[in-house]
Amino acid sequence: MAPEEFSRTFLPFKGELYRIARRLLASEEAAADAVQDVYLKLWDSRDRLDAVRNPKAWSATMMRNLCIDRLRAATPPAAGNPDPETPEPETESGPTERQERALAAIRRLTPQERELVRLRLIEGCSYEEIAQRKGQSEVALRVAFHRLKNKLKRMI
Repeated sequence: MAPEEFSRTFLPFKGELYRIARRLLASEEAAADAVQDVYLKLWDSRDRLDAVRNPKAWSATMMRNLCIDRLRAATPPAAGNPDPETPEPETESGPTERQERALAAIRRLTPQERELVRLRLIEGCSYEEIAQRKGQSEVALRVAFHRLKNKLKRMI
C-alpha cells in the first residue's frame, strides 16, 4: 500500500482509535501511546493491508487487542495463584448486591434507554455510530446518555 493510500485509508480513524484506547486504558498518555503503536503496527504491515476489506474495523480490533494486552501485562497475578492461565475458584456464587441493583435499574428503563445502554456500554459503539443508526444528532445522543447515566446513578 502506498503511503498516500495508507494516509487516506487509515488516518481518518485516529480519533475513534483514541476513544477506544481512552475508554480501555487509565490515562490520556497511555491512550495516545497506544494509538501511536497501532499506527506503527499498521505501517509495518502496510504491504498486507490491501486485502483488508474494512479498514476501520481492522484498526479498531487492533486497538482493542493492544489495549487488552497492555491491561493484562499491567495486572499482576492474584496472590496464591501464580499461574495466570489457571482461573481462581469462584468465591461468590452470583452477582454482588450492587450489580443486582444496577440490573434492576436497567430493567426499569424504557426500551429506548435500554437500547442506548446496550449500544454504548455493551457493544462499545461511538456516539457517531449510534447517531447514524438512530438517525439522531450526535449532540442529542450525548445529552441523552449523560441524563441516562445520572438517572441510573440515582436509581442504584
